[in-house]
Amino acid sequence: MCEAITTSDAGKVIALPARPPYPTAVPLKFSIDGVAQRYPGNTIICHLPADSPLIERIIEAQKTLGAHPTFAKSIRFMPSSSFHMTVFDGARETECEPGMWPEGREKHPLDDTTALFSAKLCKLGRELASEGLAPPYRMRFASFSAPEIGIGLEVRGVTDEEEARMRLLRDRLADTLGFRAPNHNAYIFHVTTAYMIRHVDGADLVELQNTLASLVSLVDIEFELGATEFCTFEDMDVFTRLFYLGE
Repeated sequence: MCEAITTSDAGKVIALPARPPYPTAVPLKFSIDGVAQRYPGNTIICHLPADSPLIERIIEAQKTLGAHPTFAKSIRFMPSSSFHMTVFDGARETECEPGMWPEGREKHPLDDTTALFSAKLCKLGRELASEGLAPPYRMRFASFSAPEIGIGLEVRGVTDEEEARMRLLRDRLADTLGFRAPNHNAYIFHVTTAYMIRHVDGADLVELQNTLASLVSLVDIEFELGATEFCTFEDMDVFTRLFYLGE
């Protein structure tokens, strides 16, 4: 379906694609009822440490959002065990467009690519300390992400130097694994706390944005991350660590 708009200059009617009925996470990652769907892949992340003060703050923010009588029904919250910052997206079975897998491996079985990545990352892990790229990584809250897709904490290094170090780490991972996604340079570090499973519009969207603004002081802290982890996943709820880089 398309919706038509009229330009103001020539009066031409231009057909624009209608907005999809659901946000992008549905049905790729979640059903319309919020049930996690099969979405296998591998990735390099840092889980929030179990004693991180940010965990309880995110949970408190989730409770506030979840208490709203209207827009809470449109949000699928992530379990605290999955809280992490992605350092480098790996390969995902369903996303094989150019740049998302190493060239020439797009049609290979995911398990084979995971095994190949494992061998390369084991070697790189032993080199991180000598290159000044070893943990800990010191990050801080920057802003909430736009809620059209999901709700996450956009984060950056606590200093410009730390941000540059994280960017260099991403470059080393890309060079090691042999591909860079189209958004490689523009990538924003983040901690995903929820996905949208319904569109939120009008007054509800304004209320959601106002609620997020009220939660900034709660999550606006510096925090520390440990070693990067090479993980596999079958869905967005559980990220299974294969090994820490450098162990």
